[in-house]
Amino acid sequence: MRKITAVALSLLLVLSGLAMTGCSGKDKGISFKAGTYQAESQGIGGMVPVTVEFSDTEILSITVGENHETKGISDPALTRIPADIVKGQTLNVDTVSGASVSSNAVISAVIACIEQAGGDVEALKARPAVVQTAGEDIEKSADVIIIGAGGAGLAAALSAGTNGSSVIVIEKGASIGGNTIRSGGGYNAVDPVRQAAIDMEPSQITELKSILDVDPASIDADFSGTLEELQGQIREYLKGDTSVLFDSVALHTYQSYKSGKRTGLDGSEIHGTYELLNTVTSQSLAALEWVASYDDETDIRDDVSTVLGGLWPRMHSLTTSVGHGFISPLEKSATKFGAEIMLETKAVELIMRDGKVSGVLAVKPDGTKVTLTANKGVVMATGGYGANPELAMEYDNYWACLTPDMPTTNTALATGDGIIMGREAGADLVGMGYIQLMPSSHPVSGSLGGGVWGSADDQVFVNKEGKRFVSEYESRDVLSKAALEQTDGMFWIIGDQISSGDPQLGGQNYWGNSIDELLKDKSIYRAETLEDLAVQFGADPETLVAEIEKYNSFCENGVDEDFGKVRLGKKIEDGPFWATPRKPSIHHTMGGLRIDSDARVLDTDGNPIPGFYAAGEVTGGIHAGNRVGGNAIPDIMVFGRIAGASAAAEL
Repeated sequence: MRKITAVALSLLLVLSGLAMTGCSGKDKGISFKAGTYQAESQGIGGMVPVTVEFSDTEILSITVGENHETKGISDPALTRIPADIVKGQTLNVDTVSGASVSSNAVISAVIACIEQAGGDVEALKARPAVVQTAGEDIEKSADVIIIGAGGAGLAAALSAGTNGSSVIVIEKGASIGGNTIRSGGGYNAVDPVRQAAIDMEPSQITELKSILDVDPASIDADFSGTLEELQGQIREYLKGDTSVLFDSVALHTYQSYKSGKRTGLDGSEIHGTYELLNTVTSQSLAALEWVASYDDETDIRDDVSTVLGGLWPRMHSLTTSVGHGFISPLEKSATKFGAEIMLETKAVELIMRDGKVSGVLAVKPDGTKVTLTANKGVVMATGGYGANPELAMEYDNYWACLTPDMPTTNTALATGDGIIMGREAGADLVGMGYIQLMPSSHPVSGSLGGGVWGSADDQVFVNKEGKRFVSEYESRDVLSKAALEQTDGMFWIIGDQISSGDPQLGGQNYWGNSIDELLKDKSIYRAETLEDLAVQFGADPETLVAEIEKYNSFCENGVDEDFGKVRLGKKIEDGPFWATPRKPSIHHTMGGLRIDSDARVLDTDGNPIPGFYAAGEVTGGIHAGNRVGGNAIPDIMVFGRIAGASAAAEL
């Protein structure tokens, strides 16, 4: 998040009659009270202030002031919307895809200024939009063409560039970042140095001992060797100092396998592909250090915790903000090595020559055709289909409760384009029936932000009745199923001042949202006592107090007697107390293009398609039926890096 200091767009246009729109302010008799007016409207990160200057007949300029909209995501909305309004002297403007909240905030504030100036809002809405005409066809070539400028695509661009290849990245949106820039930036990695500062809890010892009781012959054969390795590591650990956290690549791999193994509605079973999953868990720390190494302003934080659904304390984060902390260094580094990024360039078809993917056909919003030839290979990194509920419902083999209007944490651009293009090029699809819901999403917007909480071990979930209903340290699909069974599918994350991340009035949360604004619109609640907190969100005060007292006793004893929470964090005892309402929404689509450990896309016979690579959520076969929280960004960094290198090495 950031503050935009006076994006002064002073687009002082003298509209020459019919130039772009066919009319000017005088043509329709629209008039204003000349002067400068100010208004503000709610955006994604708080209020967005706008200043509009009018003559008697025209909107002269629109300036967006200091705000807390999301850096990288909201920029196009904050610049383009004012420019289009002034250029066309019209309110008939399109919102920027992927930044609709910021777009509407600017439009609403401009409308308020027009009303202050006595302008006719409805007449301005009725005016035609600025006419766009297709430009001259664009034809370019590069060694590696990458489709999608999210985390996976930019990682591939950096990797290909550092391996000596020329790179073009195309992105259908008006800004880079994809779902990565919208994420919390949690990154799982086994890291003995940083994890050495974490204490082991008795409940975790119990968890490890339970793994010793699992017969390797009882699990899928390709993971039995990992289990045997892990059991040997646990036995050695239990002989020594058990006060310090135990972790290993084998444990990370085994937990990810177990969390992803699921049975579909049709009775079929699915589990991750060992080679792919182990590639992620074994290379995640190296990939994190690789990203940070290319940017002097980016460092890996020393503190390690657990993201919701992460199952173990191995979540890392960068010193820069949330998901933007990954996108910014990748973009700077990739372009430093020569990558060209073409925004608002939507891929529509892969170019096939003699059975090889050799380029991509794309189109600009104005209809301009773009033909890109890949001298070596094409990397598909377009993300999943979390913003395409119809496609999710078509393939769903797990939930049977998805609806066309179900909210999503995803960018609106995550519609499955790359999966569809890959399928048409002969790619095999795997795991398409599985979609992960994020249990702790904003109940209205479906977004990840808009709340306050700490590590998963510190979170306490209660329903409308004020009762706990699940171990908060469970996998995300278990948490989502439990939440959907509660009244209205709602629950609240309860925390005290410390466990909630020490939010401050007048300050911002982890996502850059204004705490005051969140309190105002009831996205969060704050009270000096648990009783008052319960009253605010509608629970029975006595019930909530009793639940928290019982939970605190579990923290003291080290055992959750109600739900078996594996890692119990801090007690909830130091006010003020906070509550964040949450509800499940579509988060991550498990299925996609089948790849091998070199990120080569495979056809339906299991053979690599020449010149075709993929990385990130567009792929399937890694997380299977459910993804461990904090495993997504390691996946896209590890396989983005591999895909770029593999494409660069294509003969």
